[in-house]
Amino acid sequence: MGSSLRFFSVMEADSAWQLLYALDAVDDPSTGALVLQHALEEVHHACEFERVAMAYRSAPPPRPLPRRRPIFERERGPEAWPEFFAHAHVGEKDVFQQFDAYTKGVGDCPARSVFTEAKKDERGHAGLTYKLLLTYSGTPDKANAFVRRARRDRAWETWLRLSRRLGSIPAGLFLTVLYALGGLGSVAACRRRMRAGAGFSYPKRKNDP
Repeated sequence: MGSSLRFFSVMEADSAWQLLYALDAVDDPSTGALVLQHALEEVHHACEFERVAMAYRSAPPPRPLPRRRPIFERERGPEAWPEFFAHAHVGEKDVFQQFDAYTKGVGDCPARSVFTEAKKDERGHAGLTYKLLLTYSGTPDKANAFVRRARRDRAWETWLRLSRRLGSIPAGLFLTVLYALGGLGSVAACRRRMRAGAGFSYPKRKNDP
């Protein structure tokens, strides 16, 4: 549990960094205030996850310092905003689902209240980022197209990370082909199940009770 909490702390800190990096390019004061508040809430989450993670170790390990690649491309100017807010929106929705699952699964422990509070904030962040995406993209159709593209980008990055962990070029090529053949169809099927309110369960093996 301690390593998971520390991972979420780093993840939330990175989210805050991405927002603050983009904040310098915001011209509208009201939009800037919303983005800044969003970033501060992410910093708060990072601190809270780190605080409860300390309970699982007698001495804190060195804090990981991931290499950060800005999502917002400043050199592109205003046209970069839709892609940035689409990626932010997709990320907030994914994080909300993770926090919701942990809230239900961790039981009665100090971490549960942190997940519960963070989950509520992430729901608001998902709504805010989509609202800003609509503002900068112009129409719901264009906004949803940016969201779909962000989903594809995140799925592709996930496959690349997995292939690197397997540590072989043939495995990477195999995952690339597998992603091309079935990845997009699986995403669409999962989206349909979520819309229908269906729960997720792992398939049982022959020897499972």
